[in-house]
Amino acid sequence: MLTQIRILTKLELCNLYGLNVLRFSKDKKSKQKNMGLMALWIILLVILICYVGGLSYGLIYLGLEDAVPAYLITVSGLLIFFFGMLKAGNIIFQREGYDILCALPLRTGAIAVSRLLKMYVEDLLMALAVLLPGIGVYIWNIRPGTGFYLTVLLGTWIIPLIPMAASILMGTLITGISSRMRHKSLLSAGLSILAVLGILYGSSRLWAVEGDINPEMLKDLSASIMALLEKVYPPAVWLGMAMIRGDIPGALVCVSLSLAVFGAVAATVAFSFQKISQSLQGNFAKHDYRMGKLKADSLLRSLCKRELRRYFSSSIYVTNTIIGPVMGCVLSAALLFSGTDFMEGLLPLPIDMDSIVPFLISGVFCMMTTTATSISMEGKNWWILKSLPLTTKNILDGKILMNLLLLLPFYLLSELFLIVALKPGAGELLWLLLIPAVIILFSCVYGIAVNLRFPVLVWESEVRIVKQSASAMLGGMGGFILAILCAVAVGAVPGEYAAYLKAGICAVIMATTAVLYRSNNRFDICGKVLSHR
Repeated sequence: MLTQIRILTKLELCNLYGLNVLRFSKDKKSKQKNMGLMALWIILLVILICYVGGLSYGLIYLGLEDAVPAYLITVSGLLIFFFGMLKAGNIIFQREGYDILCALPLRTGAIAVSRLLKMYVEDLLMALAVLLPGIGVYIWNIRPGTGFYLTVLLGTWIIPLIPMAASILMGTLITGISSRMRHKSLLSAGLSILAVLGILYGSSRLWAVEGDINPEMLKDLSASIMALLEKVYPPAVWLGMAMIRGDIPGALVCVSLSLAVFGAVAATVAFSFQKISQSLQGNFAKHDYRMGKLKADSLLRSLCKRELRRYFSSSIYVTNTIIGPVMGCVLSAALLFSGTDFMEGLLPLPIDMDSIVPFLISGVFCMMTTTATSISMEGKNWWILKSLPLTTKNILDGKILMNLLLLLPFYLLSELFLIVALKPGAGELLWLLLIPAVIILFSCVYGIAVNLRFPVLVWESEVRIVKQSASAMLGGMGGFILAILCAVAVGAVPGEYAAYLKAGICAVIMATTAVLYRSNNRFDICGKVLSHR
């Protein structure tokens, strides 16, 4: 079984982050695209290193050096848990290739363990990206003893285990429950969204409790921070303190605990792997089919319905793109019940919240549009759509319309909350309705434009498209970044000029959207997109 695990793990990791394509592909365009994507990842990594290093230096400058390792471990653990929970079920129980693997003389446990090891490698790289810059700054400024280095070497590789085990357990439960239901994808996405909302609610309650810090705790800020971290993630504090003290026995206890927790979860996943995978492969079929009345429909409505069926057939697609609209409604409801005072307190400068709320809400709505990956999600079935007598405009209009219809109920509910909360006048009401609508429309068209230039039609798992592709990263965050930049610009100008600036921003965004839309419709969707296969 160990040999099977080794071979399967090697196969799972051979094309991690597209490295295999970069090494062996003879397609120059494909290589250039992968090199550009890698350059973008390097830029983001440099930004992360600077941010983590600066944060660690700030803690050390304030005399909070004892909190640095625990803080870094907590941040990396939370990132691993949050992102892992959304993709764990799709990675471990991915349908693509399951029939082929089952036909081979392989143990199902070996298949499950190889996929767990792939997740571990990805999560370890994420943890190292957060941990190493901060630890480097700590070493440069504090000059710790030999025990610190030994405990860091001993404890670094176990940092992903507990948050990864928690995310896998959550993902497996969601996938296991939904696998027995008729509408598997919808139920899985719904359970994932409820889990995310529950985590966010629990986090807000935790911060609310910690906000009532008494004066004695303020005298020792380091103790206050460690108390907060211990409530968020106790193992991070245990391992962090073991590193600070050079406590090798304490680090060994953390290692043993992490291995025990991860081993128990891995055994559970391996035991249930075949049953859940077979349930996911099954389909519910009705045997009372009768020919009904045939109805003709318009071309645009037919394509939109097709996009909706494809969208709701993928739980990872739904979960990754619906979180933004849900959070937009949650944020609007928070403004309704708490007012704008609490948000103004979070900002470093005094800003009129009423003027920037439309941009903030629209930014949350545009955190991940479906159009940014809608072409790539066609995958190997792209030729079916292209074989129909459809123009580029027909195909793209169906994808844009589906995205707009998906966001419409969330947009209306959010606007209702905001109108009741802010009680705007006629002018402010216009901007409250118009600005989010304009930015949402731009984000949908912009997402299509990016996906046309960076399509990925050959993939093994939908996670590769939804979370790890250039289109998801560049196209999915375009509207969010635009909204934040506009909010900063509006917040920086005097109030009497804000209305003129908002009008100019809306005009520029609508003009840019029109140019992008026209450019997309003239795109050689058959030749250029298929050349990226």
